[in-house]
Amino acid sequence: MPSLNSVLIVDDEAEVRDIMARWVSSLGLYPRTAATAEEALATLRTQHCDMAVIDAMMPGHDGLWLANELSREHPHTAVVMATGYADALATGANPPPVVDFLVKPVQRDRFALALERGHQWRKQALEEVRWHAVLSIELNDRVEDICCRLARLEAAQEADALAALMSERVGDVAGHANRVTRFASSVGREIGGDDAIGDLVELAARFHDIGKAAMPDALLTKPSPLTRGEKAIMRRHVGAGAEILASTRTLHEIAPVVLATHEWFNGGGYPDKLAGGDIPLASRIISVVDAYDAMTERHEYDEPLDTSEAVAELLRCQNTQFDPGVVRAFLSVLSRH
Repeated sequence: MPSLNSVLIVDDEAEVRDIMARWVSSLGLYPRTAATAEEALATLRTQHCDMAVIDAMMPGHDGLWLANELSREHPHTAVVMATGYADALATGANPPPVVDFLVKPVQRDRFALALERGHQWRKQALEEVRWHAVLSIELNDRVEDICCRLARLEAAQEADALAALMSERVGDVAGHANRVTRFASSVGREIGGDDAIGDLVELAARFHDIGKAAMPDALLTKPSPLTRGEKAIMRRHVGAGAEILASTRTLHEIAPVVLATHEWFNGGGYPDKLAGGDIPLASRIISVVDAYDAMTERHEYDEPLDTSEAVAELLRCQNTQFDPGVVRAFLSVLSRH
C-alpha cells in the first residue's frame, strides 16, 4: 500500500485501540493511537498519518467533529468512522467526509476492507494533488508566454493581440465579453460617472476574462463537469488576467479592475476579500453584468434562466454579492432594451 503507511486509531476505549493497532501492524502498517479528538489533533500536529479510524461517540468532541476538522486541516488523510450504534451512521444533508463506516464490534476482515478503501481513496486524492500541480504549472507557463509575446509587440498592437487570443482560445468567452462590454458601458453612463470611468469600465469589461485564455487545454476542452479542484484552478483566471494586463503598456490600468471582478459587496468574494467601496466601481459594474449574462446564456451543463428569473437572482444577491446601486442602474438599463 504505497499511499497508505500509517493509521491513527482514535477511540476512548483502550482495549479497542490496542486490538485495532495490532491489526494495523499485522497488515504491515504503522499504528498510532489517541483516546480523544483533542489528542488526535495534537498527534497530527507532530506526526503525519495517512488514515484515521475514529470512534463516533467519545467524551468531549465526538467523531463527526473530528472528521470535519481533519477534512479542513488534513484533507488528504483518509477517514473511517466506527460506532457501536448503527443508527448513528445515518447522516443528514451534509454527511461527514469519511471513506467508510464500521459497526462495532468490528471484525478483522471488515477492518482490513476499510483500510483498503482508505488506501484507494488516498491514492486518488494524491493523484488529484499531482494533477492540480500539473494544471498550475501549465497555467503559470501560459501566462508567462503571453506576457513575453506581448512584450515583443508595439504598444498599439497589444489590445488587438489579446482580443485575437481570446477569439482563438476561448471564442465563447470572447462573445460573452462583447455582451458584457455593451451593457457595462451603458450602466456606467447610467450611474453618471465621468468619461474616464466610462472608458475604464468599457476596456476592463472587454478583457475581464482574458485570464481564461491562459487556462490549460484540459480544462477548456474537458467533456464533463470540472471537479471542485479543477474549478479552483479555473477561478485563478482573474489573477492570471490581471498579471497579463499589468505586463502591458496600454492596458495596465485595468489590471486592478479585472482582479476585483469576482469580489463580493459583503467581502465574501475572491481573491482579496474586498468589500463595499474598496472594490473599484468599474469592477462592481462588471460583476453585475457578468452574472446576468452568465445566467441568461446557454451553457453546456446548465439551462439558461429567463430574464425575470435572472433579475430575481440579482435582487436576491444585492447587498451580499452585488452593489445594490449598481443593480438598480443595471435594471434601469435593462428595462430600456
